[in-house]
Amino acid sequence: MCIKSLRLICIFLIVGFINCGEVHPEKLIVGEMKCSHCSMNIVDMRFHTQIITYKGKRYHFDAIECMNQFQKDKQLRIEKIWVTNYLDQNEFLLKEKATIIQSSKIRSPMGAGFAAFKTYEDSIPFQN
Repeated sequence: MCIKSLRLICIFLIVGFINCGEVHPEKLIVGEMKCSHCSMNIVDMRFHTQIITYKGKRYHFDAIECMNQFQKDKQLRIEKIWVTNYLDQNEFLLKEKATIIQSSKIRSPMGAGFAAFKTYEDSIPFQN
């Protein structure tokens, strides 16, 4: 009986430690969440961005410019920032590894024309 209980406890601890590792971005369903800055529904997933703080609080944004302004206003301790790859709305990129451009060729939800790309080469056709 004691061995069964010990095994069960070990299994729960192992699963718990595995799930305490890397933090990942959340996938959203179009329109299910509002931007943490401007309160617009997030509907164009090419511009969806996320912040997670060191305390584990997650914020979602409909555009990179909303995330930038929110960051300035709130002065949070941020663990990670993810931006969506403009060319693949199912791919999140760490902000520091992404190429972010501002272009009049891009129609972002707030109109500033910011978009994130996996590589600089991917962004070339969209640059002014």
